[in-house]
Amino acid sequence: MQIPLIKGDKVDNNVDYRDALPVNYYAVMKTIKGVEGYMLNYYGLTELAQGEGVSRGAIWVARPTLEGHYRVSGQSFIRVNDNGSVTVLGEVLGGGQASLTYSLNNIAIVASNRLYYYNKISGLREITSSGVVGDIVDIVWADFRFIATDGEYLYQSSELDEEVFEPAAFVGSDFQPDSVVGVGLDEDNELIAFNSFSTEYFRNIGDENFSYVRIEQKAIKAGIIGTHCKAEHEDQWYCLTRRENTQPQFSIIQSGTWQSITNREIEKVLAEYTDDQLSTTVIEVFTKDATTWMQANLPDKTLMLNVTLMKSVGIDYAWSILKSDVLGDDDFRAKDCLYDPRFSKWIVGDKIDGTIGYLDDSECTHYGDVVEGLLYTPVIHELETLSINEIRVETIPGIAPSNDATVFISRSDDMRVDGNEWTQLYGDNYDYNQRFIITRLGVVNHDVSFRIRTASRSRMSFCNFNLSAS
Repeated sequence: MQIPLIKGDKVDNNVDYRDALPVNYYAVMKTIKGVEGYMLNYYGLTELAQGEGVSRGAIWVARPTLEGHYRVSGQSFIRVNDNGSVTVLGEVLGGGQASLTYSLNNIAIVASNRLYYYNKISGLREITSSGVVGDIVDIVWADFRFIATDGEYLYQSSELDEEVFEPAAFVGSDFQPDSVVGVGLDEDNELIAFNSFSTEYFRNIGDENFSYVRIEQKAIKAGIIGTHCKAEHEDQWYCLTRRENTQPQFSIIQSGTWQSITNREIEKVLAEYTDDQLSTTVIEVFTKDATTWMQANLPDKTLMLNVTLMKSVGIDYAWSILKSDVLGDDDFRAKDCLYDPRFSKWIVGDKIDGTIGYLDDSECTHYGDVVEGLLYTPVIHELETLSINEIRVETIPGIAPSNDATVFISRSDDMRVDGNEWTQLYGDNYDYNQRFIITRLGVVNHDVSFRIRTASRSRMSFCNFNLSAS
């Protein structure tokens, strides 16, 4: 009997059947040994530099006069240099996630309702002369102007002076009487206003006051929960959205359309939080190893959506959980993932300290610390009264430089409590012919499911979980 590992089954205390999502593993859809796909450790974290505090946002600036890798780290605005050192450029007060964008002349940072500009001549300074603008919550650059929102109106800066927001240069987002939560820009250079329960698009017509007018045909009745609950990738906006009379959902917004990418299990997870708590969620999207990822940094949990897998096999098999501990639920440390072409690496900040690292596909530790990985099988009904003779799992042995590649397998007879663990060596280093086999796992009285648990310095992959019984 061949058992899938891409998603398992469990029950909760509300007599409900739930999905048991993989933890720190993801599926790679490649036909190997007669099986369509295998489960692989998610990337490890390796240190590159030390910043000034927890990560609050990052940007790669392509403008030649400003080109480089910038981050808001703690209460500092920093530049990550090509030798791995960090230069502090100034102070960014407050806490929480920051919005970063750039123009021909300046990098703009919005943090804790304050607006800052940076360039190499003037340095970092807070912009307090904007006058008519209230407490700014988000900003974008389009058509030679900064466009900002204070939650009620959209404002634009003067073409002659980016530090000045003109008194008459503003407009409301009035498709519905909700607040403006964030702003964005699509590949047609249309301005997007992400509101609480709606999303509106604006086209630049060079109007005398505010340059943009609303495109009525594109407005949709779905908004975002928080300013940073959105991330653009290939002209699609991956968002944590909210519609009237619905629970919060992860969705894709594109060209005036809305598509949910939330299954029942993920909606159950989101229901554990209030909307106010979810408003602090930070979403980021990136592509590595020909796989597109959406990382959703919830208040105390990190969900990962394998977008590439979702498009090929469906949403129910594409979600996993990331964490940074063993035998616990400590949140995944990395956030604000940014590709730095100087290192050819995806650089990440940190949720608990100033560490700046990178996603490392040669490691599965997080800055030297072992982390746990979990894989679950579906519940198996066909084995009642039978004795499990053998479990055989196809692996890639011989790559265990730390010689600690131990796997723990346990069975559950109630989809709730995992029993005693059987210990098996994944493989000795350089022993490329070693097989992963566990025998004599006992008699099955009713239903049964299995859990694979790993906690090792060595990366692992699993496919073709075979079970024989008699």
